[in-house]
Amino acid sequence: MADGESPGGVKAAAVVRPPGSGVIDCLEGFTRILQGQGYLVRGLIQRNAPETSPCGCTTMLVDLDTRAEYRINQDPGPQSSCCHVDTSGFTEASHVLHRAMAADTDLIVVNTFGKLESRGQGLADEMLAIMALGIPLITTVEGPSLSLWRDFTGGLAGEIPPNCGGLMRWWDGVRPRGLPRAFRNTPKTARPTTP
Repeated sequence: MADGESPGGVKAAAVVRPPGSGVIDCLEGFTRILQGQGYLVRGLIQRNAPETSPCGCTTMLVDLDTRAEYRINQDPGPQSSCCHVDTSGFTEASHVLHRAMAADTDLIVVNTFGKLESRGQGLADEMLAIMALGIPLITTVEGPSLSLWRDFTGGLAGEIPPNCGGLMRWWDGVRPRGLPRAFRNTPKTARPTTP
């Protein structure tokens, strides 16, 4: 089976990354390439803001369309050294995925799959809905959580090595064929007539 090929034919895959890797940057670059080719790519990319809180962690989900940011952690204050997940941030960000499912979309990006999603929280419902609709879905998962991803998808989704080549090979297997959607409704320029 080729890298990233989905064993069950589901158009979903996770980039399997080592903890702390720069795969999120690669994933964002990949989405920008596809958008430049005329594919309609929507979803959420994770970014860590500069360390402005005492605990040193400010994590945002960024809408690929509007660049709106949704904070997904809470600063617990001076008594604690660790930030906590803010589930309200995921609830707000989930609207981005609902909008993507309702629109013409070639690919939906969901920043990462983790423990929240494996417990049916976070963006789990939206990810399952995207897969059920047959819209290609790409996410990332840290190596130690790979078994959770396999359980979540029933082993039907693909796994991609942490490089842009792996992403491109996976995309070639699931992408819509023909003219990219963004160019399908572009008005044709009038051709000059010859006398």
